[in-house]
Amino acid sequence: MQVQRLENRLCGEFLGIDESIRFVGILCKCGRLKAYDRKKGITPQLTVPETKLVHREALLKAKMNKVFDGKLGKTNWSVESRDNVKWITVYHGKDLVLLSTENYSDHNSIVDRVLQMLD
Repeated sequence: MQVQRLENRLCGEFLGIDESIRFVGILCKCGRLKAYDRKKGITPQLTVPETKLVHREALLKAKMNKVFDGKLGKTNWSVESRDNVKWITVYHGKDLVLLSTENYSDHNSIVDRVLQMLD
């Protein structure tokens, strides 16, 4: 219970990093959303089933990236830019921190802040 409260608090803190962040979630290694927070006053772009599918996709990409760890080193974070959103994935132990941002976001700055807060 204590860990869950910490993760919920972290999601709120991550959301406060930048006004361009729409959603923050912490995904466990089995694909379950452990905690999340969403920017107040926005309408989600995806339905609940679509959101679960995006989370599975992030998990699958993370597992696929491990194939190259031996030669390239482990993945620390990744960004996917789409027409309407940026998806930022920060690898943290066995968990993934997922952030959805507006396209204009400074993802390098956001990633740097998330990594600082996770240390």
